[in-house]
Amino acid sequence: MTRRLALTSLIVLACGGSGAFAQEPAKPVVTVKPTITAVMVDITLARYLGEKKLSGTPYTIAVVPDNRASLRMGGDVPVPSTVFTPAQKDDAKPATPLTSYGYRTVGTNIDVLAQNVADGQYRISLTVEDSSIYPPEAAPPTTKSTGAPAFRSFKSSNVIALRDGQSLDYTMATDRLTGEVYRVSVKLTVVK
Repeated sequence: MTRRLALTSLIVLACGGSGAFAQEPAKPVVTVKPTITAVMVDITLARYLGEKKLSGTPYTIAVVPDNRASLRMGGDVPVPSTVFTPAQKDDAKPATPLTSYGYRTVGTNIDVLAQNVADGQYRISLTVEDSSIYPPEAAPPTTKSTGAPAFRSFKSSNVIALRDGQSLDYTMATDRLTGEVYRVSVKLTVVK
């Protein structure tokens, strides 16, 4: 019995004196990825006439990955809807014509969905709607004769893939009345 106790003590000392004969399992190595709080989506709507840039309007939207974000920017414009002349009495001076108005919203609507696909790439689902009033010199002839405003509109819906810092001119369209070219560019920035 003494011999067995001495042998056990010797084994315990050889194992580091902890009293345990088996090794502890290795702890898994945990790599911590940086937390992405949002992606910033920069959208620029630009209009060109030939090579001349007429306007460039920038918008920036923060989007949490796998969520939607929306932006609405604009105002209401009065549009004449009816013109009428009140009845007049025979002895009265001529009645002044009266005009009633409706309102139409003009401006920009942007909807964005950002999804983290893989390898630092994001799928951006983007819908852009833009409307405005034609300036008098570019308005169709009916506007000049009636005095009513004419409206132009642009709408684009697309899905593109971008990485951090990457930008893309992703759509282009030409206005048939003015010959102006609309371009939409998008840039993605990851916020960590």
